[in-house]
Amino acid sequence: MKILIVAGTFPPYAPSSASRVNKLAKFLDNKGHEIKVLAPRLLGQDMSLEPEISEDKIIFTDYYDINKFPTKIKGFFRNMFLPAKNSHAEETTDETFEEIDQTSDNEGEESKISFVYRALTNIPDATVGWYPEAVRKGRKIFSAWSPDIIFSTAPPYTGFLVAHKLAKIIDVPWVADYRDLWIDETYESYDEFIKIRKNIDVFAEKRILSNCKGLVTVTNTWSKHLKETSDIPVEFVMNGYDPDDFNSIKPEILYPDHLTILYAGELYGDKRDPSALFVALGKMGDKVKDIKVLFYTPEGIDDLNEKQKALIEKYKIQDQIVASRFIPQSKLHQIQSGVDILLLLRWDDPKEDGVIAGKLFEYIGADKPILSVGSTTGEAADIIRDNDFGIVSKDPEEISNYLETCLKAKAKKSNWHASNKNKEKFTRSTQFEKLEKFMEDILKNNP
Repeated sequence: MKILIVAGTFPPYAPSSASRVNKLAKFLDNKGHEIKVLAPRLLGQDMSLEPEISEDKIIFTDYYDINKFPTKIKGFFRNMFLPAKNSHAEETTDETFEEIDQTSDNEGEESKISFVYRALTNIPDATVGWYPEAVRKGRKIFSAWSPDIIFSTAPPYTGFLVAHKLAKIIDVPWVADYRDLWIDETYESYDEFIKIRKNIDVFAEKRILSNCKGLVTVTNTWSKHLKETSDIPVEFVMNGYDPDDFNSIKPEILYPDHLTILYAGELYGDKRDPSALFVALGKMGDKVKDIKVLFYTPEGIDDLNEKQKALIEKYKIQDQIVASRFIPQSKLHQIQSGVDILLLLRWDDPKEDGVIAGKLFEYIGADKPILSVGSTTGEAADIIRDNDFGIVSKDPEEISNYLETCLKAKAKKSNWHASNKNKEKFTRSTQFEKLEKFMEDILKNNP
C-alpha cells in the first residue's frame, strides 16, 4: 500500500503522546509499505521523541497559530491609548482597556474576549491554522505521488479536516484514528463552553467524517461508542509497546539502596492523584525511608497541588519524593528499566473506565510490577489484574502492605521480580497488524 499519514503532531515536533503514530509509521515502513507523513512544524513542543522513519518520508509544513490574533488586537488597542508616556495616558489605558478586554478578576485566567474568540474560531481545535498550508502541501505531494489510502490520527482533530479535504482531491479512502474521542472525550467537558459550540462540534465531526471509510480507536469502550453512533466500519487497535525500546537498553539505577517507584506523565490537576500513595507511605513508619518515589512531569514539583504537597509535609516524606521535569524518552526508558515499581495514576471516576493510558503499555514493556492508584474499574484495571502485571488499589492500607511485601522481597534478592510472559500480546506490532489488515480490507471494498 501507498499510505499518506496525516498527523497534527509528529516527532520531533511532538509531545510523548504522539508515539503511537511514530511507531505506526515505523511498522508500516518495515512491512514494505510506501509511506509519507504530512505534519506541522510545531515549535515549542517538548521534543522528547525522535522520528523512527527516514526524514525524506516526512513533510513538515509551516503553521499559523490563530490564537495569536486576539493578542495582536489587544496590543493594538493598548498602543492606541498610549500615545505618550505620561501618567494620564496610563490611567486612561488601564481603565479603557479593562472595558475592551473584560479580563477575569482572577490573575492568570483567560480574558472574556479571548475566550469567546477561541470558542468560536478554534474549530475543530486550536491547530486549525495548519489547514491551509497542509492542503497546499498535500496538492504538491499529489503532483508527483499518489497514495492508495490516507490515514489520519487525532487529536488534534484538524488532522481529520485535512484528511477529509485531501481524500476528496485525490479521490481515495481515508481512515480516522481516534486516540481520544472528539465528542464526549473523557478529560474535557463542554460545561465551560456555550451550548452552541457543542452543536458546532457535533456538526463538524459528522461533516468531516462524511467521506471517511474507516474508524479506529484505542479502547474497547470507545470502539463500542463509535459503532453505536456511526455507520462507518470500526476497528479496535490498542496502543502497545515496542520491544526495540527495551531489548538493548542499559538500565540506569538511581537509588540502588531503595525500593524505587516511578511515575512519568501529566497529572491533569486532581484527576491523576497520588494522594493515596502519599497516605500509604505515611503509614509505613521508619520503613518509608527505604523508598523513593520519582515523578517526571512537565513542571516537576509544581505539578503537585496544595493538597498533595500538604500530605507530603504532614507525613514528613519530603525525602522520599523526587520530582523532576520531563526528560527525553530514551533517557526515561533507561530509568524505567532501573526502578522497581512503575506507578500508574487513574482518575477515580466511571468516565475513566474506557481510558487506557499509553504509558500502561510502556510500563508493560519495561517488565516491572505496576502499582495502579485511583480507579479500580475499567479496561486498564482489567489488563493489570487479568495478566498479573501488578496491583490495582485506592486503599492506602492495601498499598502500604503491598510496598512492605516488595521491600521484603527486594531485601532477599536483587532480581526479585520475574519476567511476565503475558506482555507479548501487548506489543505494537501485534496491534498494528490488525490496523494493517483493516486498511487492506477498506481498499478491497473501495477500489
